[in-house]
Amino acid sequence: MEQVTLADVYRARQVVRRYLPPTPVLPAWTLQQRIGGAVHIKYENLSPIRSFKLRGALYCLSRLPANKAGVASASTGNHGQGMALAASLFGRRAVVVVPETTPARKQAAIRHFGAELRVAGHDLAESVTNAQQIAAAENLVYVEDGEHPDVLAGCATLALELVEQLPDLTCLLVPVGGGNLIAACGLVIKALRPDVRLVGVQSTAAPAVYESWRAGALVQLAECTTFAGGVATSYPCAFTFPLIQQFVDDMVLVSDDALVEAAMIMLAETGHLPEGAGAAGLAALLTDPARYANQTVALLLTGGNFEPVIWEQLTTTRA
Repeated sequence: MEQVTLADVYRARQVVRRYLPPTPVLPAWTLQQRIGGAVHIKYENLSPIRSFKLRGALYCLSRLPANKAGVASASTGNHGQGMALAASLFGRRAVVVVPETTPARKQAAIRHFGAELRVAGHDLAESVTNAQQIAAAENLVYVEDGEHPDVLAGCATLALELVEQLPDLTCLLVPVGGGNLIAACGLVIKALRPDVRLVGVQSTAAPAVYESWRAGALVQLAECTTFAGGVATSYPCAFTFPLIQQFVDDMVLVSDDALVEAAMIMLAETGHLPEGAGAAGLAALLTDPARYANQTVALLLTGGNFEPVIWEQLTTTRA
């Protein structure tokens, strides 16, 4: 599989910015008081699908071979929405396969953006197999989140924007699922600002990349029980893991309870309610604030398609 370079990211930006203006980076004044340093948030929840995933999908669809009808993917949420919208914008088909357990709200969102939704598989792994079979049978390109160079290059445009928007950045906290986003950020950050510290954040209920990074080899775990879909994985992406080994300075774990609490604090302090993954950076910051004192820290609010557990906590708190 071809390697992604910084030049590829700049080419991807030429495509992405036609459809998606740079998302804002704003200071979080009240959060700064908690750590004694500067805290800024990049609001990826302001994209049309309320997630950074559209970036990779846009670039991927822009480079789809002319002899292919479209794409097939497996997803439980944001990746599927991104592929659906990008395919619609480029006049291609998108078939998104979801597991039987996918909430109706997420299925509706994927359909809303134009995908052909197919429910197949008890879990995401079975949905992946179904999506691969559909791609082969229907002249589609199978696109797996975290295993496609164009998806990574598109996602990396987020980091390109960030280093331009926040030139005094010293530390970036990145939610980690399979590892596509942090690998993309590392590619850009370490090329343009090698002094910036890159820290990945995973849930204690899904620590596969954390354990793999520590071991220096791919580790697959038997269970992945986190509620946070954006960081729910039992193994790292094989394509992105070498980049994680090369570029990531540290990895930390936070509990699922800390993710929910951070989501509530994010809403109270900024007016934006994140999904579990989107609260991961703040959860890490609040868990060990002394680690980030006297620094200029950026958090990525990677998505706002919040899970039921966050909504239930919100409504309980309001009651």
